[in-house]
Amino acid sequence: MPMLKRVSKDRLVDINDTLVKASVNIDDGCDYTQRIIWGMNNKRFMRNGEVAPKPEAPQVAPVKIEAKKKSRKRGYKVVQKAIGAV
Repeated sequence: MPMLKRVSKDRLVDINDTLVKASVNIDDGCDYTQRIIWGMNNKRFMRNGEVAPKPEAPQVAPVKIEAKKKSRKRGYKVVQKAIGAV
């Protein structure tokens, strides 16, 4: 099922689309600390026969969608020498 997010007044975007995931960072604003600790203790619970439900990840901040920063493209020294840049 597509997860639609409003980008502007009249535009919706599917945030699970591969092209969107490749171009933006999506922070859902949830705190996963208790869920990570639960995962680390999961095998211990299974060994001891305990059943602990997966804890919720509470919303602690608003959802943020930021464009991914492009890394600086550095030229090769051989090419720079060939054009006389070095």
